[in-house]
Amino acid sequence: MKDIKIWFLLIFIFFFQYLLSDLLTIRYYRPDFIVIYILYFGLYFGSYYGVLAGFFIGLLVDLTPMASYFGISPLTYSITGYLSGYLQNKYNRLSPFIFHSIWIIIIAFHFIIFTYIKYQLLFEIDKLQFIFRWFSSFIYTLFFLLVMQYFFPIRRIQNA
Repeated sequence: MKDIKIWFLLIFIFFFQYLLSDLLTIRYYRPDFIVIYILYFGLYFGSYYGVLAGFFIGLLVDLTPMASYFGISPLTYSITGYLSGYLQNKYNRLSPFIFHSIWIIIIAFHFIIFTYIKYQLLFEIDKLQFIFRWFSSFIYTLFFLLVMQYFFPIRRIQNA
């Protein structure tokens, strides 16, 4: 039953993202709460379920008006779930600095893939503007992820 609640929470996060992200939009940059949940999901359940959750929620995102290109969201969320699943139960084996650096790099990698696919032409024309768009969306979501760290620390998920 506990696992069913986690999947329903994923659907709730999807609706939260869909309905409330417009309120938090700053100059076309909006936080991605789904990638935060996929990170936690992969850390808790592992790579296999992280990929499944990422693909499933990515398909839902692509069926809404939030999507720009069909297929980007399942790809990036699946990669995020897969990579974060490899950090499952690694908190005690790695130093905290390395562990937290890796999940920050995973989030940055998610946004570099998403931004590159969405703004390919911008990458060819103006690399500085491309980097600014990637960095802005990454930092904006990372801010909310760090706030989540205060209430639900990743080390608690990792049984530390």
